[in-house]
Amino acid sequence: MQKYMDFINKTVPKVLTQVDRDRHSPTYGCCDRNFWHLKIRDFSSAILQQTGLSIALLTTVPYPGNVFYGREDVKDWARASVYYWEKIQLKDGSFNEYYPFEHGFPPTAFSLYSSCETYKRLNMDEPKLTEAFSRTGKYLASHRETEAYNQEMASITALYSLYTITKENWVLSAVNRKLLLLLEVQSEDGFFPEYGGADIGYLSVFFDMMAEYYWMSRDERVLKPLEKILSFLLFFIHPDRTAGGEYGSRNTTYFLPNGLEVMRQLGYPEAEAARDWLFEDADKTGFFMDSVDDRYCSHYLLHSFLRALEKEIQGGATCTEKVVLPFHAGKSTYFSDAGFWSHSEWIERGIPVYMIVGARKGGVLKLYGKGEQVFADFGYRVNYGKGKIAVTNWQDPSYIVKQKGNSLTVSGHFNLVTLKVGSPFLHLGLRAVAFVAGNKIIRFLKKKIILVDKHTDIAFRRKITFQDGVLQIEDEIESPKPVCLEGADSPSVRHVASGKFFSISDLCFHDCKSYGNSKKFYIKKKYDCQSGRFIENEELK
Repeated sequence: MQKYMDFINKTVPKVLTQVDRDRHSPTYGCCDRNFWHLKIRDFSSAILQQTGLSIALLTTVPYPGNVFYGREDVKDWARASVYYWEKIQLKDGSFNEYYPFEHGFPPTAFSLYSSCETYKRLNMDEPKLTEAFSRTGKYLASHRETEAYNQEMASITALYSLYTITKENWVLSAVNRKLLLLLEVQSEDGFFPEYGGADIGYLSVFFDMMAEYYWMSRDERVLKPLEKILSFLLFFIHPDRTAGGEYGSRNTTYFLPNGLEVMRQLGYPEAEAARDWLFEDADKTGFFMDSVDDRYCSHYLLHSFLRALEKEIQGGATCTEKVVLPFHAGKSTYFSDAGFWSHSEWIERGIPVYMIVGARKGGVLKLYGKGEQVFADFGYRVNYGKGKIAVTNWQDPSYIVKQKGNSLTVSGHFNLVTLKVGSPFLHLGLRAVAFVAGNKIIRFLKKKIILVDKHTDIAFRRKITFQDGVLQIEDEIESPKPVCLEGADSPSVRHVASGKFFSISDLCFHDCKSYGNSKKFYIKKKYDCQSGRFIENEELK
């Protein structure tokens, strides 16, 4: 219980600050501070209305030191958030997140779930709201998300929450139809795709939503998928009590707890082991989720912690079986669908070293020893100027990957990415397009800033070997024209709204040096985990 409470207690004040709590304000209940208070936006981002569920949970979950429990004035804030949600609903039942007239899928799915749950928890009874819920439900029933599957799972959970209110058969039919299509997508590795690959943070969101759906419905069709997700996620919990990162398709570095708590309550000891390890330092400076920004704390993060805490209080299950997490296992595992290679070795008694490689990201890797991250390598960049960068660390299904024993080889071509900068004219144009085309603007923007697969003529080949506590990286880069090669740093150039949160690993040693101008490069690096010694032997051909 304490693990959840520590994070909740330090996060609640900054989340409540985002809410318009003035009952005489025309935006009473709005959870977008940039709109109602700072006036730097001209519409409210509906996805932030999820804060209402966090407030409702604060008033109904009795944990030690909860000064909000049972307070009617605080419940009024939560109720106001649902009324404001109804106020900003578009005619077709959808909502905006980033642009007016956007008709976005994520704000529609996540905010319906949170609004329905708030409505139920506070025993609200308002036909106007249930009519609004049904409009949004019909929108979700007729739309699917097939790139970011955490959003599709959220829509299913939201629809089921709506069903518990209305008991209408069309809602349950939509849940079943969408769920059957969703379950077909799970990979053999256990993950559900996020923009062409596996991503740990967003998979934890999916895990949360699917586990919550099971908790409400007891639908046994999702138990095996939940088990597979759990088994997969365990490999990407790190010795330094962090999870995920640059090797994932969307680079996320957070982990929602509710999925783990549901599985723990169902008697899975590995879920308890993962929970206890990840959230042990929640009360300390440097806890890995302290860098999550206010937006995502207001989004799904805080209410995931509160829902997990509620289940622990109500259930109180404790697993007696002790489980060793994969980084302690002393073995090598390759996930071929995800392109993830995890490798654990014991270099001396009681001290494991653990490496994770993202092969589909060009062989980016993170290395851990003595309970902390000791080394990282994120590939290479060529900077063409004016925001154009060629990179190896791009999620690319065309990379050729071969993994055998203690080595992995990946080869392919650098991808060219143009970093976008906003401007008044650009935003004016986007709004005009959104007014005419509605949610088609989302597909356009995804192609421009997320799903950018443009190969250059610069080829690379990387070989990674790990044996007897020594990591060796051999890179060959060849270009028809001379290029200035640089080591890449940790921030990915793929746009991810919940990415680029600061992490202590940003300070970890990794190669950002310039290798000069040439057509061919051969770069060899070694890291000795026993001594902590790094050796580089650079050779220009």
